[in-house]
Amino acid sequence: MRATPDGACASNADDVACSLRRLLTVMSRFAADIKAASGRQPSAGRGQPGPWEHAASRASETLRYAAALLQPILAQPRQPGRARQPDPVARRLDAAATALTAGREVLHTHLASYPGGELRARSEWAPVVLSAPVTRALLYELGTWAHQIAPLGSERAFARAPARGTPEARRRLSAACQRLWELDLAVQAADENDPVPDQDLRLLHAIPASVLVPRHLPDGAEPVTRLCQGTIDTAERVRRHAWAAVPRASWSPALTMESLRESATYAIVISHNCQILLSALATSPQPRRAADLSAPLAEAADAAGDARQAWLQAVRAWHGLLTDTGGTISRAAKEAADLALWTGRLAYATPGWTPGAGPAHLPRPARDLAPRPADLQQVIAAVHHAQDTMTQLADTDHDQIRTASATGRLLMPVHTLPESFDIPYLYSPVPAASAEPLLAAYRDAHAASAQACARTATIAEAIGAPSQILTTARAATQASADSPAAPSRRAPEPAARPRPAMNLPGPVEHILHDLGVTAPETLQRAATLDHATEQLILQAAHEQSMRDPAAAPPDLSRSASTAEIISHLLASGDPRATALLHQPEPRPSAQAEIEP
Repeated sequence: MRATPDGACASNADDVACSLRRLLTVMSRFAADIKAASGRQPSAGRGQPGPWEHAASRASETLRYAAALLQPILAQPRQPGRARQPDPVARRLDAAATALTAGREVLHTHLASYPGGELRARSEWAPVVLSAPVTRALLYELGTWAHQIAPLGSERAFARAPARGTPEARRRLSAACQRLWELDLAVQAADENDPVPDQDLRLLHAIPASVLVPRHLPDGAEPVTRLCQGTIDTAERVRRHAWAAVPRASWSPALTMESLRESATYAIVISHNCQILLSALATSPQPRRAADLSAPLAEAADAAGDARQAWLQAVRAWHGLLTDTGGTISRAAKEAADLALWTGRLAYATPGWTPGAGPAHLPRPARDLAPRPADLQQVIAAVHHAQDTMTQLADTDHDQIRTASATGRLLMPVHTLPESFDIPYLYSPVPAASAEPLLAAYRDAHAASAQACARTATIAEAIGAPSQILTTARAATQASADSPAAPSRRAPEPAARPRPAMNLPGPVEHILHDLGVTAPETLQRAATLDHATEQLILQAAHEQSMRDPAAAPPDLSRSASTAEIISHLLASGDPRATALLHQPEPRPSAQAEIEP
C-alpha cells in the first residue's frame, strides 16, 4: 500500500514489508561501507577470498536484492477507507532502522564519502573504523541483526488466521526474509572459520562520535573527577589537532620550529605529571586497592620518567635548526599546553598550579586521588589518555618534521654546514644526514611514550578502567597494517559464538498451533515430521546436483507451502540449504506469488 507522509504503510504484512524495506536499506548501506573499507585494507594475497571476504560479498548482494524485493510494496495503491492499524512488528522494525541509522551516522562522523564509494579519513578514529577487526565486527553484527529480523517477517508472511496483508506483500516479505537467513548463514560460516574476538565487538560499540568537547580550562575549584574528565577531553583534542596537521605539513604556516618545540616542551611536563600521579598511587596504603598493583604502578611511573627524558632530548635536538616559517603556534601546541595544565592540576595539591610554576610543589596525596576503586579507574584512565596522546604526538610530529625536511622547509644556518657547501644565503635546507638526529630523537620519544602507555594500559585492563578501549583501538589499526602474509591475530583464538536457537515451528507444527493443539507429544511429532520433510528435500536436492553439477540450483519458493518449508529450513541453520536450494543471483521477476 502507498506510504503515508511519515513513511508508514497500511497494516500487517504490508506494514511489515514497508518497515523491513527501510531497515534493509540501512543494512545494505552498512554492507556497502564494509565493502569500501575492505578495498582499503591490504590484500590477503590468496587465490581465493577468505571467509570474511566471501561473507562481505554475500552480504552486499543479499541485502541489496532483499531491499529491491520490497520496493514495489511502496508503490501499491492504498485501499480507500481502510484505517491504518500499525503492526507491532513494523514498529519494532522502524525503531531498529532509526537506531541503526543513528549508529551509522556516528561512524560516518569520522569519514568523508566521495563519488564511487571511496571513504576518506576525517578524524584520528577513521583508521579504527576502517580497520579489518572493526569491519569484521560490523559484518558479524549484520548477521546478528538478520538472525533476529528474519523470523519476525516470516511470521507475518505465513500467518494463516486471520489473513494478514496482500498476497504480493506476503510473497515478497517471505522472499526477503529468506535472503536474511542466507546472510546469517554466511556470517556464521565466516565466524566459525575465523571467529571475531569479543573485544573487537566492544570496540565497535565504543567508537565515539567525532565531536570534540569545547576547549575549557580548570578554574581551580574542580574535584578530582572533573580534573580527570578534563584531562581526557583535552587529550582527545590534542590528538585530533595533531593528526589533522600531518597532511598540511608541506605548506601550512602553522608548521614552525616554535610550535614543534613547544609541543615537545609540554610533552616533558605532561610525562612528568603522569610520573607523579603513578608514583603517588604506587605508594598508596589504601586497603581498597589490590596489593599486587604497587609494582606495576611503580614500573609505569619509571616508564613515564623515561618518556620525560626522551622528550627532553627531542627538545635539545632542535638546537641549530629552524623552519621556513616562524612565530605561529599551532593548535596542537596550544592544546598540549592545556593538557599540561590539566594533568598538573590533577598531580599537584596546589589548586592554582601552572606549567610555569614548575615541579617544586607537593603532589596530591593518594588518599585524595583515589579514595575508592572507581576513582582509581578514573585517574588511571586520565593518565592512560595523556600517555596515549604523547605517543600519537611523537608520531605525528615526526611525520611533520620528515615532510618539512623532504620539502626544504627545515633549515639550518649556512655557517654550520661543511665548507664544501658553497651557498650565498644565511640559511639552507637541512641535508638528510643533518635531519636524522632530530628524527631519531622523535622516534625515541615515540618509543618511550609507547612503553609508558603500554605499562599504564596493563593497569587499566587489570582494574577495568574505561580507557582500555584505547588499547583495543591501537591493536585494531596495527592488525590492519601488519603484513597479510603473517597476520597479527591475538592469541588464543576465540571460539565462535553460535546464534541462539529460534525454535520456530515448521509448517506442520504451525498448523497444529493454529488448530489450538497444545499437547507436547503431538507438537513433538509435528516437529519430527517437519524435520524429516526438510532432510528429504535436502537429500533430493543434493542427489540432483550430483547428477547434473552444471545445473543451477532450483528455486523452490514458488508457492506458499514450499516457501514456508524452505524458510524454516533456512532458519534451522543448515548451511546446505543456501547452496542447494537457491539461485546464486535470483531475480525478483522469477518469484511466483505466494497465496495467502
